[in-house]
Amino acid sequence: MRFDRYHIISLISNMEKVYKSLVAGWYKCTCVVMLVAFLASLYLCYKSTWILLIDMVFVGFCVYMMFDMWFHTDYTIKGDRLLIRCGFLFRMELPIRKIIEITDKSTMLSSPALSAKRIGLRYGRTNWVYLSPENRSGFISDLLLLNPGIKYLAQFEANR
Repeated sequence: MRFDRYHIISLISNMEKVYKSLVAGWYKCTCVVMLVAFLASLYLCYKSTWILLIDMVFVGFCVYMMFDMWFHTDYTIKGDRLLIRCGFLFRMELPIRKIIEITDKSTMLSSPALSAKRIGLRYGRTNWVYLSPENRSGFISDLLLLNPGIKYLAQFEANR
């Protein structure tokens, strides 16, 4: 059975594909160290004074947010839309037809990505969002299949 481009796009538009974020080792280590420090501090607060418990509630919330971002940062291609999620604080819906350019970018700019090895998606004239999918090539292939007008500048692939 042979499918043309129209049939492939209609099949994909009915599917939902989730790409998890690549998580850098330093982020994992920071989460674990913060969790251990939080648990140790909680024990010390319990043994000595309750006044520090207020601080521990704040630190506990920060630890929760870090782990929430670790386990809930993903990029979902649902029909003709890209849904970007980073923990419970950040959600973005981007029509794939509005993506103009994809470029590989190693940056520490604030973005819904847990690794410095990122790809930049340009949409509109000057808007960028940086992502770090684990399966970079599959993610880019799916975007290019849904919008062949995207210009892809592969820098990481050329440096290998």
